Formats: sequence, structure tokens, C-alpha cells
Amino acid sequence: MRNKAILNPEIRTRPMTVDPRKRQKKLERRKAKQKQERRELAQRRPQSLSLQLEEAATAPILHCCVMADIWQSGMGQVLVSRQLRNGNVAVAIFLLDVYCLGVKNAMALIASRPKYDIDVYGKIARDYTLLPLKPECARKLVEGAARYALDLGFSPHADYDTARLIFADISEDACTEEYTFGKDGKPFFVAGPHDRQSRCDQILRTLRHRCGDDGYHFLVEV
Repeated sequence: MRNKAILNPEIRTRPMTVDPRKRQKKLERRKAKQKQERRELAQRRPQSLSLQLEEAATAPILHCCVMADIWQSGMGQVLVSRQLRNGNVAVAIFLLDVYCLGVKNAMALIASRPKYDIDVYGKIARDYTLLPLKPECARKLVEGAARYALDLGFSPHADYDTARLIFADISEDACTEEYTFGKDGKPFFVAGPHDRQSRCDQILRTLRHRCGDDGYHFLVEV
């Protein structure tokens, strides 16, 4: 004999009811918790480099210098750094081709003072002869090289706009030095050891288009 389930007609399943006010409070608590978690995460996340450089705008200049042979070789670095209140250093380095291409490379970083002294400024000072440069003249030199190259058809390095934030409100108008770019009155392209043939061809085509066949000089390895 099989057992049969006995159904009690008086026992019925009642639908669960949710208090909308309790549900709303629960959602609000969850939303507030998520907001707090996002706020804490943002506080732990490091600021963007651009924002850090903007905040360093009022910090005192630590070093401002240029490689001594930049006008003889046509190539050289300009370094500008600021001492931050927390002990770190904000620094920007521009590799300039004052004969033709303007700002070939640019970089900016925030470094601890020991790292800056040994691996950044210290390394450049050990490898090259540096000359002190007034901040306003550093800006005039860097941005003048960028404008000269842009007029020829060459854009500055992709990180240039970030690195130049180091200058903040320093005005190049205060610099009394005059900088003349190019060599002997003409752009002079010197191919670097890592410049591919396709890159050299592109540069020469641009110079020919902007300056004419006799309006520039170049030196490339054959």
C-alpha cells in the first residue's frame, strides 16, 4: 500500500511581503558603503603625474641646468627640478635637438631625494658637464626649440605637454638671452644611431617640402 500525501486545505503558502521602506533603507546603506569604499580607494590611489606636477608649481627650484655642449653638438638635455615639501623632488628632463627636431624626448617624474641625487641629477652630472640656467631661460630654450621644430613640421615628444608643467607660471619673457635654432641659418638634421631609414626619409621629405631643396642640411649614415 502506497503512502499518499495528505494535503491540508487550511495550510496555504503565503506570499512573502517586503516592506518598501526597509528595502529602501537597505539600498541606501549599500550605496553609502560603496561610496565610502570608492572614496577610500581614491585616497589610496596615487595622483596622476600631471596633477602632482601642477601641485608642485609653487615649490622652490632645486636645479635648473643644461648640457654645456648643446650648441656645439646640436643635442643636449635640459633639467628642471623642484624640491617638494614632503621631501620628494619633481623633475622634468627635455632632450633637445636645437638644430632641427626640437623636443626629441621629454620625461617627468616624482622621485625621492636620494634617488634623485644618485640616479637622476647625479647620473647626468657625472656623465656630462652641466651649466646652470635661469628657470625663465630654461623655459625659453625648451619652448623655443619646440616652436622652431613645429614650424618645420615636427611635433614635440608625446610627453612634452606633461613635462612642461614643471615651469608653471615661470615666464620666458623675463629671460634676456636670445636663442637661435638651426645651424648656419638653416635646419640641420643629423640622423641618430637609432633612427631607421624610413624615419630619416620621412624627416627629409618634410624638410624638402617646408624648406625647398636648398633650404636645409642633413647628415645621415649611408
